[in-house]
Amino acid sequence: MSSQPLQNGALNGVRVLEIAHLAAAVAGSVLADLGAEVIKIEPPGGEAARGLAPLAELPGGGQVSCAWLAFNTGKKSVCVDLDSPEGLEQFARLAASADIIVSDFERLPISACDILAPLAEKANPQVIWTEILPFGRGGPYEDFPATDSVLQALGGHLFLNGDIDRPPVRIGLPVGVLQGGAEAAAAALMAYYHALRTGEGQRVDISIQECVVWTLLNTTMAWQILELIEMRGGAIRRERANRFYTRCVWPCRDGHIFFGPVGGGGGAAREKSYQALLAWMTAEGAGDPILTAFDWNGDGQFEISQANYDAVTEVISRFISSKTKEELMTRAVASRILLAPISSVGEILGNAQFRARGLFERCDDPQSGLSLEYPARWVRLSRTPLSPLSPPPLAGGDTRTLLAVEALHEKVD
Repeated sequence: MSSQPLQNGALNGVRVLEIAHLAAAVAGSVLADLGAEVIKIEPPGGEAARGLAPLAELPGGGQVSCAWLAFNTGKKSVCVDLDSPEGLEQFARLAASADIIVSDFERLPISACDILAPLAEKANPQVIWTEILPFGRGGPYEDFPATDSVLQALGGHLFLNGDIDRPPVRIGLPVGVLQGGAEAAAAALMAYYHALRTGEGQRVDISIQECVVWTLLNTTMAWQILELIEMRGGAIRRERANRFYTRCVWPCRDGHIFFGPVGGGGGAAREKSYQALLAWMTAEGAGDPILTAFDWNGDGQFEISQANYDAVTEVISRFISSKTKEELMTRAVASRILLAPISSVGEILGNAQFRARGLFERCDDPQSGLSLEYPARWVRLSRTPLSPLSPPPLAGGDTRTLLAVEALHEKVD
């Protein structure tokens, strides 16, 4: 058998309809990257998500949403008025040849799903109808509206994010909605696999609140088995058996770093890391009696007071703040110190590891005049590599072609 990569993606030949604002656009983006033909069904004039802030100025005039650019590469667009009888007929024709349909709550409320899903199932019993809702079907929250912040709060993300001595904070991105979209893509493919084997379509019900809870992983186990409440740990945290707060995020000359806490256990790796830091500080004349006044990471660690910990923190912080992120990273790698620079977005784009592995791929859009890099190579498939990037579609750019083809198929059938 040949081991050469194939030209087409793993989902070559799979057709996906997408009725999206953001979450389903993420699902569609994953499927498009894998080689599926993804057709966005937009309302006349285009999807409202095209205007999501922040907006970027285009070289030739006009504006475009950064989120729209991010999640809609490699797709086609058909404008259909789903509120009209004609539009419903057009939707049914498209559904007849689709394998998967993905929708989200910001584009389709439950009532609209209950109109469109039966239409799709009637036109195509094998189709996979995938709907992403804030709380899923059933239960007392079914009809509650929600934003990403609400879902992060109810799902537990807020409780676990931020500093332990301050109120919880929201993660700075709509990670609940994005996670819901990613899990919807995986679930739709599982249902599609079942359809391939049996010929049976089905409905896939995604609750974003449940997706958020899924990411908490062992925190729910720790509570049930140990009655242990996992606590947030941002810049500072108190580890499980400690009586004092330790620092994780430290300022340096040109930003911040993460440095494995001094004190509080952590095993041999943390002990070796601390000894390597001490050797560096001593060599540069930055030693201080407090640095060796206690067995910070060994057997006596639990007898250390907060005042003593704050004293050693001040000495270490003074040393770290005299270094740049590059200086700290270089020494950390050489001496096995548990330390890493906290990357800005600009630094992520220049990261040597990402560049060496080819994570980013440039996409030129002659329509908008933009040339942007995407984190496009998010998985490597030896036989069916991800699809090459193509720009997001113009609103309704494929309406005439696709609807004409479907009408022709209908006449032939």
